Amino acid sequence: MKKIVFVGLALALTTTGCFKDSTLNIDPNRSTTVDPSLLFAGASTQFSLLRVAELTWPVALMNQMWASGGRWGLAQAQYDQTRVRSAWGRTYTDVLKNLDVAIKVAEQAQPVNKNAVAQCKIMKAFAYSQTSLLWGDIPFSEASTGTVDLPKFDKQADVLTGCVALLDEAIAQADPAGKGIIAPNDLYYGGDMAKWRKFANSLKLRILFSMVDADPTKAAAIGQLLTGNAMIASAADAMQFKYYNQPGQQNPRFSFTAIFRGGVQSDWYCSKPVYDLLVSLSDPRIPYFFQPGPAAAPGEYIALNSVETFTTKSALVNLNLLKPDLPEVSFSYSEQLLLEAEAIARGFATGGFAVATTRMRAGVRESLISFGVPTAQADAYAAGLPALTVANYRAILSQQQYLDLFMRPVEGWTQHRRSGIVGQEIPAMTTPQGAPVAGLVRRLLYRSEEINSNPNTPAGIAVDAPQWFDK
Repeated sequence: MKKIVFVGLALALTTTGCFKDSTLNIDPNRSTTVDPSLLFAGASTQFSLLRVAELTWPVALMNQMWASGGRWGLAQAQYDQTRVRSAWGRTYTDVLKNLDVAIKVAEQAQPVNKNAVAQCKIMKAFAYSQTSLLWGDIPFSEASTGTVDLPKFDKQADVLTGCVALLDEAIAQADPAGKGIIAPNDLYYGGDMAKWRKFANSLKLRILFSMVDADPTKAAAIGQLLTGNAMIASAADAMQFKYYNQPGQQNPRFSFTAIFRGGVQSDWYCSKPVYDLLVSLSDPRIPYFFQPGPAAAPGEYIALNSVETFTTKSALVNLNLLKPDLPEVSFSYSEQLLLEAEAIARGFATGGFAVATTRMRAGVRESLISFGVPTAQADAYAAGLPALTVANYRAILSQQQYLDLFMRPVEGWTQHRRSGIVGQEIPAMTTPQGAPVAGLVRRLLYRSEEINSNPNTPAGIAVDAPQWFDK
């Protein structure tokens, strides 16, 4: 697949190090410029691969969305984070570095390719905000520049504020009538700048929601976004990285199961927190999230808690969610609607609980349909959900947001941590038996390679220590 080859090309032409100012070992006949679209393609491909593969599995276990079935042990998988091997380094080298170089090349063009710059800035804000919400304080202001060998770690509040500023710059630069990076190098929107601007505003909304409990002044900015009405407005606007049922272009979750398990899903099991919540809500997504174990009776779903070992009756994550052409969803219409419902219910925007209820029901409907629930059944279920009130809106919205993000555990983990004060998150979870810390996992640990190579790396932080946003 060409776009994967581009990653190596981009790195070969852009990586800097100790000899960044040297002319040694430079082939005078080799081009020193790269089309920014190729750098963008490589960066976005690697970012999606990290989200859908390396980060999905451990984060889904830490967030108790999936169970491991004893293959690794949920307690171990939640607290021994060795399975997050290279996401930190690859985000900075394969994603952010390539985006920075792409921006420089696009800005040097005559005329300046403003839309390409905007697309790259939006992706930078996406990558930096995700990295911060996983690890906490991270290199930002001095990162990926090629001029600072040992970048400082910026405070999370400053990183997220910087990401919002990047998005504001990109939104101002983007020209919906012009061309930027187009297909096949833009595997999200094919160069549709109107949709890129909508995603930028929606991503800004998500980041602001991650900040608002720690910094209540962000409520006004959330309200302004809803008033502006320039965010994702339909399922067609969803931010998705496309995969195809062709060798080399398949969803990595499918490839893993096909290559290492002979196409038999035997790794990811039905977790008790998710199943119990679905049952308590009479939610129709149960058979779309899970499938009965091979020895179970039809319609029998046996969920696992953190200390149970799987049996042939244990329910698994549905194989339909591991299809080869299943896109990696970065931002869905259902997430948008549920965030809007939360903004209105919390008084950040006008409308009151009646409007918030309408948005919430629409969001749940969209979520059910996206998982395969028939439209008529989705309509009936959503219409029957209780109206939001001052007494119940936190619980109802948090439950629905958690379920909506079932196949997007990176976002789901952030959502769960911000759903309530420490120890009162929704849905309630308990620390697995045998865990080395008292609380739930609240951050990824910095890799030993980073700690050993950069003395600015924060040290001595436990996995259950809350991050700045996590109030």
